Amino acid sequence: MLSEIDQLIDAAAKETGLSDFGKDDFLEPLERLTQALDSQARLNDFGLLRANMTIQSGLVNRLRIQDHLLKNPLVFDEEIKSPIFIVGLPRTGTTALHHLLNQDSNNRTLRIWEAQDPIPPPQTKTYYNDPRIAEQREKISLTETFLPGFKSMHLIDAEEPDECYMLLNRSFMSVEYSALFHIPDYADWLYEQLVSRGSYEYHRVQLQILQSRHPGRWVLKAPFHQLGLAEILRLYPDAIIVQTHRPLAAVVASGCSFSALLRRSGSDHVDLQEIGRDWMAMLSAYTNRFEKNRAELEDQHSSQFVDLMYSEFVADPLAGVRKIYAASGITLESESERRMSDWLAKNPQGKYGQHIYQLSDYGISIDEVKNLFDEYLIRYDLTID
Repeated sequence: MLSEIDQLIDAAAKETGLSDFGKDDFLEPLERLTQALDSQARLNDFGLLRANMTIQSGLVNRLRIQDHLLKNPLVFDEEIKSPIFIVGLPRTGTTALHHLLNQDSNNRTLRIWEAQDPIPPPQTKTYYNDPRIAEQREKISLTETFLPGFKSMHLIDAEEPDECYMLLNRSFMSVEYSALFHIPDYADWLYEQLVSRGSYEYHRVQLQILQSRHPGRWVLKAPFHQLGLAEILRLYPDAIIVQTHRPLAAVVASGCSFSALLRRSGSDHVDLQEIGRDWMAMLSAYTNRFEKNRAELEDQHSSQFVDLMYSEFVADPLAGVRKIYAASGITLESESERRMSDWLAKNPQGKYGQHIYQLSDYGISIDEVKNLFDEYLIRYDLTID
């Protein structure tokens, strides 16, 4: 059972020798998460271990972050200028775009190793040989053992960028948990509460810590940012918002397939139709919130939104990069363009195998997708498939 929060907190304090978690606003999310994991996730032994390790990592990092802030208060003075947020729905090309932008040395992405182990913050002089990279590489090498087929669905490498959901794991307001486990009570609550509990301020503080010794122009990516658009533009009024688009039948089916893969390792009771319902609820929450906020904010920030169609990006990735850079007022330097071209040549679609999926496997029809996302499809002139 996971619901003994006091034991989890005590274990984190014992591991670190620290006791100050900062604000206690993480306690309610943690309680809701553990209750849902206990009552709804139907965890097997490995799932229980993974849930405990993920929560423990969040608590340990929260203690270390708070300790670092107390010792380094000037971190709060760090300026984050003109960040780029890639906020497309899952499975719309966001990962490939993120990796491509990472080839520009002026861009500052969040690497997996520093996201998972941010304290002490990395330094420029040792950024590319930090010992945490080797540790993360060893962990990633086990991915295909526990999640066969993962690499065909998601690009992952110790020295490459990943989503910044890990920064929210420490506030326990993170979609990682609902992706890994069937916890609808927590997920429904999260979609409504994510932006109202200081989560994005805590996300920002961690970016300030990470850039304090290795600065750069942040390029961040996560589909859950569709829920946080208003908070992003409040905290970063000069942010560039990149929304990627793809026919929604592929988005829904591909996402369900990925979720099924993630959940199978942690539960012996994976229901594909249940995954279909969870995924449709999540995408609906993301899209409705983002479109509402965009309509309210676009007049004020019209030049900061960039729409990128999946088909166009696949056909000419560098044209997509130039479109983003034009909105950002950035020149694509020849060396960065060369590095991006090299990366594309080395990472063709399907490099690690084909990702095969069908809507019908998850109890979802084309008509259901069309009815749920009709306004979104019309606004961006998208087809279903």
